[in-house]
Amino acid sequence: MSKQPHVGLSLVNKAPLGILLTALIAIVANVLLDLNIVTLAYAILGGAVSAVILMAYWLGKGGIFFILGVSLPLVLVLFTPLDTVASLVNLVSGYFLGFCVALTIYKFLPAKSIK
Repeated sequence: MSKQPHVGLSLVNKAPLGILLTALIAIVANVLLDLNIVTLAYAILGGAVSAVILMAYWLGKGGIFFILGVSLPLVLVLFTPLDTVASLVNLVSGYFLGFCVALTIYKFLPAKSIK
C-alpha cells in the first residue's frame, strides 16, 4: 500500500477546501474564545510536519514514516500548554490547518518522477 501514491492523493486534492474550513473554525474560535498564539503556532507547525512525514510514507519511503506521522498529534497534546478549552480548540484547528497547508503546497509543486 505504501508504494501507491494515490492513497494520499485524495487528501492532497481536498486540501484547499480543508484550508478554508479549518481556517474558518480557527478564526471563529479565536474571536469567540481566547486567542492563544503559542498553542496555535505549535499546532500549525506540528500539522505541517505531520503532513510532510506522512507524504514520505505515501511516496514509499518506509513504514517508520507512518508511525512518526500519526504519533505527532499525541506529542503535540503532551507538550503543548493546554490550560483552557480555547487552547484545545486552537490545537485541533491549527493542526489540521497546518496539515492542509502542507498538502496544498505539495499539490502545487512541480511534478517530479516518483521512484
